[in-house]
Amino acid sequence: MKPSLRLDSHKLQYHPARVADFLEGRTVWPLYAEISPTSTCNHRCLFCNFNYLGHKNMQLPAGRMQKLARELKDSHVKAVVFAGAGEPSLHPDLFPAMRIVRELGMDAAMSTNGARLNNEQLMEMAHLLSWVRFSFNGGTPEAYGTCHGVAPENFHRALSSLRKLAECKAREHSRVTIGAQCVLLPENRKSIEALARLMKESGADYFSIKHFYPHEENSYQPDMSFLTESFLSDLRQLADEVSDARFTMVVRGVDSLDRKRPYKECHGLPFIIYIREDGMAYTCFSHQDDDKTAIGSILDDELPALWLKQAKDAALQYINRNMDKDLCQANCRHHQINLWLQQLKNPPMHVNFI
Repeated sequence: MKPSLRLDSHKLQYHPARVADFLEGRTVWPLYAEISPTSTCNHRCLFCNFNYLGHKNMQLPAGRMQKLARELKDSHVKAVVFAGAGEPSLHPDLFPAMRIVRELGMDAAMSTNGARLNNEQLMEMAHLLSWVRFSFNGGTPEAYGTCHGVAPENFHRALSSLRKLAECKAREHSRVTIGAQCVLLPENRKSIEALARLMKESGADYFSIKHFYPHEENSYQPDMSFLTESFLSDLRQLADEVSDARFTMVVRGVDSLDRKRPYKECHGLPFIIYIREDGMAYTCFSHQDDDKTAIGSILDDELPALWLKQAKDAALQYINRNMDKDLCQANCRHHQINLWLQQLKNPPMHVNFI
């Protein structure tokens, strides 16, 4: 039986000890860390959720990411994703840091546009990563170029990287999961079928269609009226057609577009940490324009000490006391976790009658 990808849910229930810490009021250490090595990017995607921050061409100082990897282990982190505001492979310390993460027993993953990866890097990715997700947002060079803000020939560069990684995986008997993700937009909607078939033919393990989640601070606000039930039904039919024992196409649920939250507190904040390219650390991805949501800087403190400082608790309290959760980004990283923790925090009657 092929394992489930579970892209629209969460996996916090597989960490009962950490959940028990949360429920019993003990210090909750993060399970998952995302590092943004650099805000420099070789693409200018229309839909990038970080466009509102300006892509200021900043990066973590030389050597800091390797040291951070050890601090993440000391902070009880179990999985590290290299992604963020820019293209992570543009930072020269990416692969040395990735090696340390794996040597210390943590899982490593990466999001990339794939257009600048070389053969040596692809081989390392096959050996080091649990998964890699290519951002691939057009089924033709023209649609890709429009959505990624680059010349159309970048389509072929990114596709070549994905194909070479698939070849490395087969040759090295690697267990890396190779994914491709497309944000559904007016500019690429007519090329989705071609893209799905191309991703399957190129060796991806899965292809995910993700819905566009607007951010109020970004200028790109597309007309999504094409997103009808008929259109989605055709996509689901395509997914059934191209999926098989080796390849899965996933059409993410539209329920995630609803920003109405049944909770007032973001319970998931302490389970996740995000390290920005300027060294600032956050537990919330969507409100980085508000300095009061930062827990501090890893350029001033080592991460374990930073996590135990009063500033971290103050940032979490500020988010929960001042942010209207119905105005947060649709399907933010914490949303599915919050839905589950809300149930645990507010149990029904007679819970022992299981």
